Amino acid sequence: MEGVPWLVGGDFNTILHPSEREGSETNRQREMIDLAETIEDCRLTDPGFDGPRFTWAKNNLFERLDRMLVGETWSTYFAISRVTHLPRICSDRGPILMRCKLSDEPRRWGSHFRFQNMWIRHQGFQQLVRESWSEETEASGLLQLVTKLKRLKAVLKRWNRESFGKLFSNLQRGEEGIAEAQAKFEEDPSGYNRAQLIG
Repeated sequence: MEGVPWLVGGDFNTILHPSEREGSETNRQREMIDLAETIEDCRLTDPGFDGPRFTWAKNNLFERLDRMLVGETWSTYFAISRVTHLPRICSDRGPILMRCKLSDEPRRWGSHFRFQNMWIRHQGFQQLVRESWSEETEASGLLQLVTKLKRLKAVLKRWNRESFGKLFSNLQRGEEGIAEAQAKFEEDPSGYNRAQLIG
């Protein structure tokens, strides 16, 4: 792996430092030493993170069991690397998101188009696609296909904003509320904060 940018991430099933655990006094010194030695032997570094301090929780026990580690040459290839601990929503474990930007990445124009599976369950979706696709164009062959796809993209983006716009903002507000409740509970694992987190 010499000279190659590499990344190791996931559930390491142990902590690296006592500050990465709260709610138990169990001695995990041997496991911490093993993990620290492995990280050093592989010449890996922790790029840091933002978001909740702990990635796993059960009852009143909180631990940072999940992490992302990068090799020595990682920063040569990636100008920016950002690790975010996302809130725990449907599990005792919070997912980790890592975003990277290549050092010589060209600037991109325009926005990505992402098809949403929920669209196909909407009663007006198929009719909307049929109407957009059946509209005539001045082009033919592959140019006609490209024209129809661009037009359909614009139609779907506008329709998504009108039909689901509030859903996404509500979902974002809900996720922010969960993250805030988790942070309060991690600071003060009182019965009240626990009830706010669960309820």
